[in-house]
Amino acid sequence: MADGFTLHTLPEEAETAAWPMLRTEIATTDTLAPPPLPLQLFSPAWARWITRAADEAGAPPDYVAVPLLAVVGATLGNARWGRPWGKWRQPPVLNVICVGNPSANKSPALNMVTEPLSELTLALNGDWDERMRQFHTAGQEAKEYLSLWQNEVKEAVKRKLAPPLQPAAAREPDKPGKRRVLSTDPTIESARDLSRANPRGLLLWRDELAGWLAGMGRYGGNGTASSAGTERAFWLQTYDGNRWTADRVKDGDNSTDIPHLTWGILGGIQPDRLHSAMLSGEDDGLAARFLYIWPAPLSGRPRRPGGEGLPFPLMPALRRLRELPMPEGEPVLLPFSEEAAEAFNEWRGEVRDQEAAASGLLLSWLGKVPGMAVRLAVILAHLDWLVAPDGTPPPDHIDVRTAARAQAFLLDYALPMVRRCFGEAALPEVERDSRQLARWLLRQSPRPAVLNARALRRDPKGPGLATAPRIEAALRDLAELGWVRPALARGPGRPRSDWEVHPQLLGLHG
Repeated sequence: MADGFTLHTLPEEAETAAWPMLRTEIATTDTLAPPPLPLQLFSPAWARWITRAADEAGAPPDYVAVPLLAVVGATLGNARWGRPWGKWRQPPVLNVICVGNPSANKSPALNMVTEPLSELTLALNGDWDERMRQFHTAGQEAKEYLSLWQNEVKEAVKRKLAPPLQPAAAREPDKPGKRRVLSTDPTIESARDLSRANPRGLLLWRDELAGWLAGMGRYGGNGTASSAGTERAFWLQTYDGNRWTADRVKDGDNSTDIPHLTWGILGGIQPDRLHSAMLSGEDDGLAARFLYIWPAPLSGRPRRPGGEGLPFPLMPALRRLRELPMPEGEPVLLPFSEEAAEAFNEWRGEVRDQEAAASGLLLSWLGKVPGMAVRLAVILAHLDWLVAPDGTPPPDHIDVRTAARAQAFLLDYALPMVRRCFGEAALPEVERDSRQLARWLLRQSPRPAVLNARALRRDPKGPGLATAPRIEAALRDLAELGWVRPALARGPGRPRSDWEVHPQLLGLHG
């Protein structure tokens, strides 16, 4: 036995035994077909907007519609949260990854929904110069009060009297921060400061998310695994909008306390980078907190836009969302109606059925789906409000129709997209291993007639599976597909873990 297998003629008994039909589809890497975008789940006005924006960008409408949900959710941020019942509440932020090759026109489509956020940032800071003048004036005023107080303390000490307390007017004012809705490359420290200055929440927007994922650990340390883990933990927490308090030595008594650390994440990635940057390694929950979209590219030759333009500008609509009141700095909770809550609870049973047949990353993702449904329902309710007649009050609850649209979007569209994007990462470990072993076997020349689990594990050029039990399990799975079968014993010295390879794979006649 050498290099993890034995090259020899098959035993006579094995040659005469009938082999099952060989199923080779396990070794293919073809992806699942993408589901169609359910534009009917959007109001007619938004369906027209999405269609025309996609036409302007020369991209599939998926690259506009789903990022639009992320942008609207992040713009709402902490102003409005969904509450199905009791103390269960969810912020409306959604993390979205647009998967596709460079020619898919992801970037132009994403720009259709992110450029209005940049316009909104400029509009929200039209009073920046005035705010800075007020800050400098208040700062100088505080210095004068401080000087007067210091003189009073000196005089009191000379007279051996109790010194007066420092007046509030002598304290230096906090420097104002610019009103922001998005950021493209924040460190943990800058993200923290942005959150403190913008308590409504923000959007992290990266044209290529692979760089952001690979860059975790660049700051706050020397790029070690621990610093990378710190960054991942920070961004994991931004999804839930919980309180975040930083007590760092360099801050002294000025620790940072953010009541609701809330960020959405939006960007693109190429298919091969998706697996290496996001889906490989240990499952820490980050991959489960994203919606994934990978539509089929547009067919035919590229064509110019139809020239109809957008039916209405997006920035004013986003500004209306940003200006919704947020009393006392806390989210306004939108309860589900009783009918919506009852239907939503029944739908969670459908999600549980999906979980029963899932494993790995797909199982983790399905665990987040009920919360995603709450978030998406809040977003859809406000999208409807933005195109309602003037004077329509903003939503104050989630009705059954809105909840049902969110639920349909997730199980009928988002779930098939996740299966398409995750590919083998959504399969149980044994199936992933058997596919890896099958592809390794097809690459060998000549192909081995017999495989041995322990030898395969020790072989540096083997399939790369970590343990002999995993290889044995993969071989058993391949046996069900007709690739291998347990070898017949040849004597007392023959190992028990040998598996014969199907003769068709050896170029023999079975």
